[in-house]
Amino acid sequence: MALINPPIWLQAGSYPARSDRLAITAGLAYPGFAVDEATPLRIRQGVRPSYQNQQFRVRAAPTPNMSVIVSGGIAFIDQHDTGGVGTYVVVNDADVVLNVNPAGAAGQYRKDTVVVSVYDAEYAGSVSEARLEVIQGPYATSAGATVRGTLPPNAQVLADINIGPGQTSIAAGNIIDVRNYTVSLGGIVPVPSNITPNRPHPGQVFYQPDRDQFVYGDSSGVVRPMAGQWQSYTPSLQNLSLGNGNIIARYRRHGDVVNLAVLLNWGSTTSASGVIQYSLPVAPAADSMRWNGDVLINPPGTFRIGKCWLYYNSTVVSVAAIDPSNGGVAALSAAGITMANGGWVSMNISYAVA
Repeated sequence: MALINPPIWLQAGSYPARSDRLAITAGLAYPGFAVDEATPLRIRQGVRPSYQNQQFRVRAAPTPNMSVIVSGGIAFIDQHDTGGVGTYVVVNDADVVLNVNPAGAAGQYRKDTVVVSVYDAEYAGSVSEARLEVIQGPYATSAGATVRGTLPPNAQVLADINIGPGQTSIAAGNIIDVRNYTVSLGGIVPVPSNITPNRPHPGQVFYQPDRDQFVYGDSSGVVRPMAGQWQSYTPSLQNLSLGNGNIIARYRRHGDVVNLAVLLNWGSTTSASGVIQYSLPVAPAADSMRWNGDVLINPPGTFRIGKCWLYYNSTVVSVAAIDPSNGGVAALSAAGITMANGGWVSMNISYAVA
């Protein structure tokens, strides 16, 4: 293929339906996955997001039976029979009831899949229409071994339905929502964190509802959290034992400053030794010492509350604190301190990054 002529909507031009579909393609979000880079006309297909995302939602019947209901909505479906021939717009303007085939016998499990699909006889087959369908999956000997059946090439998956042996009705718990959402180019795409595209265009913003946070694609294709949002991370501890306790850490970045909050919880009585050391979520500037933060220990130990400094090497950060009893600086160490069951250390720290 080469440059497509005539351009869309050129006066007195004559062009096929494909050109109108490509006009829609031009305004939709980039898919953002490595597999799509070789096909530059691909889009992120999916359902238009809405309040509480009801569009094309699959739900159980009010009185559960072997059917499901698909809500109205608008879906954008890429053409996969050939590829690069534009985007179909499918509109459903009312609830549609879809029947599900009877369940299998004892020991037979399956996963059926609800899709909205497009068939285009210009490229394959003899049918030209949109359909809402339940694609039956093959039987398996356990629920965990079920897989989807063969889906139509031009389809948007809406939901999976888990069906056990002898099942006579589809309840809400049997329906797994697997819709993708798509927006216009430059719009904010709602997508769970575990399936956020890993090759977004620079500046593409995603909202991850499972984490209630915004992330974006940078110029290298890496997905990064938006500035100022608290992020969780798991620091690796050095020279410290928490018994059967745990560590909770959050950080956020504003430009060249990182705010870090760490809570170390002793789950059982223990006497640790050494300076408290742990890894940082973002490497600090090259200086070996960064200012500062507050430290609080409970129950009383060497220090109750005071300012602290960070000493950083290529691996971990060490914390030193002011002893409020004399104003001196010393290593915040658990040496000789027996932390009672449920004791904790809280540190709120700010430092500069390169």
